[in-house]
Amino acid sequence: MTTGTASVTAPADSPALSAPRRAAALAVLTTTVFAVGTAEWVVVGLLPQLSAAWDRPLAATGSLVTWYALVVTVAGPLVTVLTLRLARRQALLALLGVFLAGNVAAALAGSFQALVAARMLTALTHSTAFAAALVLAVATVPAGRRGRAIAVVTAGWNLATVLGAPLGTWIGDHHGWRATFWAIATLAAGVLCAVAVLVRPSAPRGDAGPGGEVRGVLRPRVALVLAVIVAAQAGLFTTYTYIAPLLRQVSGFGPSAVTTLLALFGVGAVAGNVLGGRLAERAPWTGLCAALTALAGVLAAFTATSQVRWAAAVTVLALGVIAATLIPLLQDRALAAAPAAPTLVTAISASAFNLGVAGGSQLGARSLDAGRGLADLPWTGALLACGAVLLAAATARRHRAVPQ
Repeated sequence: MTTGTASVTAPADSPALSAPRRAAALAVLTTTVFAVGTAEWVVVGLLPQLSAAWDRPLAATGSLVTWYALVVTVAGPLVTVLTLRLARRQALLALLGVFLAGNVAAALAGSFQALVAARMLTALTHSTAFAAALVLAVATVPAGRRGRAIAVVTAGWNLATVLGAPLGTWIGDHHGWRATFWAIATLAAGVLCAVAVLVRPSAPRGDAGPGGEVRGVLRPRVALVLAVIVAAQAGLFTTYTYIAPLLRQVSGFGPSAVTTLLALFGVGAVAGNVLGGRLAERAPWTGLCAALTALAGVLAAFTATSQVRWAAAVTVLALGVIAATLIPLLQDRALAAAPAAPTLVTAISASAFNLGVAGGSQLGARSLDAGRGLADLPWTGALLACGAVLLAAATARRHRAVPQ
């Protein structure tokens, strides 16, 4: 039984690489995830422009976000199954080609419907590109450093949130929304070339193949880990989705201060990503349960701390640390639950992350519609996080009781 990081065999996709080659490959794979993450989040900042450009209500323009998330959640695992017969590097190159085409199509869209179609095409690559990048990263490094490899690659998501999406919005504000998609397409072309040159495995595949991967995820412990991911993300995003209005209306911060606080969340996320990678290597289950407990505690406290500005700022920083700590821990536990199906379980876990985000956001919206205040949302998130703690503890016991 493996209690450390996921049991993904290095010979599956990569030979022994020198340290500089490993570092270069990890940088390219992190940039891949950054590009994919930026493409997802940047539309949020462009919605006012797109609404004006197509003369559509803002709520209707928001379907660009909704359809993207739905395609990622539903189609991601299906696309992954269809690409399992390809070597991971080949699959990633093909997906980056589609990703590039989708962003070019978005930049050239002549109607709102064409833009929606282009975004859906891009979304088809989301989960599988992330899965291929992560599995290639894990296979690139020695077994003892796999937790850090996961943290390095998943850091691309944090960078997409705190750097990529704001930069894309700035480009759109100054040069038009089409320029943003051209910029992402240019980045995608560069990443595609870099993967072709710098991520070059020479060993043959040694995994279980498509049938083995499908069988590998049809295990109770995989379902339990996915449930933990959904509960944890739902708990966080019940509050985080509405953190800007909460900080303005409850804490009394102005718009520029809220922007600074969200940047502070990103700073905390950088530190948390490193912490999560270390915990994934040394004490994954203990670290996961501790991080989920911390999430529940900080969310529960947020109702009170949101009333005091300095305390609210500290809470936002703490949330950033905890949220990012959870990502490599949860991803590592998903890989450990299905060691024979690394690519497919990673894609499915990406769908679970998105499902948790959507569920938490919807739960927060319904709570507000029911008349609850913004300051009450963290309590709902804390209850969900407590549920995630209980699920994680039960999953840990089952994981330890059943040999890999």
